[in-house]
Amino acid sequence: MAAEENDEERRRRDDAEEERHYWESLEDARRDKEKQEAEQREAAIETMEKWFFEQFEDPQNETPRDSESQTYIYPWGGPFEASDVLHGQFSHDFDQALIDAAVERIERDGTTEWAPTSYGDYYEHPDPEQDAEGQDATVRQLTQQVLDRLDKLEAAVAELPGRPGTIGHNVPPEEVGLPPYEEVNPTEIKTAIVEVHDVLAQDDPDPLQLVTLSRRFDGWGTKIGHWLAKKADLAVDEAVKNGMKLAAASVLLHELGHDLITLAKHLLAQF
Repeated sequence: MAAEENDEERRRRDDAEEERHYWESLEDARRDKEKQEAEQREAAIETMEKWFFEQFEDPQNETPRDSESQTYIYPWGGPFEASDVLHGQFSHDFDQALIDAAVERIERDGTTEWAPTSYGDYYEHPDPEQDAEGQDATVRQLTQQVLDRLDKLEAAVAELPGRPGTIGHNVPPEEVGLPPYEEVNPTEIKTAIVEVHDVLAQDDPDPLQLVTLSRRFDGWGTKIGHWLAKKADLAVDEAVKNGMKLAAASVLLHELGHDLITLAKHLLAQF
């Protein structure tokens, strides 16, 4: 009888031990799977991070910056966002959660806009078929385009409507308003035109000065455009005429801003 009880107790212990081993094996398998998944996740993130920093860098490393607006200029392409380029490069290899994790890792220091590295695939090299003489010709062409645009803008500014009291008896009613001269002063535009001429007259025009001036012209064009958008229902004849003059000036200001930034980028690319 005692022997039978001992055998039964032994079987219970063996069954308990076997069950313990079974659950331990499941737990070990779960941990191994989690470890493997974590290693695969980390490897994927490291792959994307390594590729990204082969292609891109913090713009403060080499990218010139406009001292007035404290914004970077990207003469060699950009700015680029990590989420965009990683998705374009790795969307067929990794799911969105992994890409998002890589973006978070890349942007951990707070930088969200990136410049291309000079040895990467996203760097906009000068046209290899265009020699130094050709590049100089492009700069001369852009410079002349800017000078022509300055002449047109100067003529347009001269025709802009004046402040209240200078338009005569055709001053538009209160609800129509007047150009935003608190923000856009024709005298300041004329001064900026002179500044552009002075920069372009130099043997080596400073591209960063051109960028600063570009921001000003573009900003004035935007402010006039916003004012006109609010006055889309102009109904007074003189106000309509003035609105057309302002619209023309706004377009010229934007075009000049674009020409200046393009010229500045070509000058920077020659360095």
